[in-house]
Amino acid sequence: MNVLVVEDEALVAMIAEEALSSLGFEPRSARSAGEALAQFETVAPALAVIDVGLPDLRGDELAERLRAMAPDLPIVVASGYDEAELKARFSHDSKIRVVAKPYTEDDLARATRALGFGQA
Repeated sequence: MNVLVVEDEALVAMIAEEALSSLGFEPRSARSAGEALAQFETVAPALAVIDVGLPDLRGDELAERLRAMAPDLPIVVASGYDEAELKARFSHDSKIRVVAKPYTEDDLARATRALGFGQA
């Protein structure tokens, strides 16, 4: 299962990719919202993991754009900012989970399980 990891910090992206690989996903990375939108059609992700602090567009706004393009796409929004605000913003959407940064493989596993991915 392809997962689109949208993270501008190379080290954080690498950690996310390794964690998601060990959970059975095939991560594909984008370093910006623009790059993620350009890759979206070709990657055909089963899941997106998006950092809020992107250089060209807030990650929560990217999540909303991806949601408009693919209404059933499960999304994990990761933030080092106000997690409560993001949880409130997306509380109506059962296909979005918010995780606090820095996150661990266990955090991603819990979020993906909550989104319906069996062993992940």
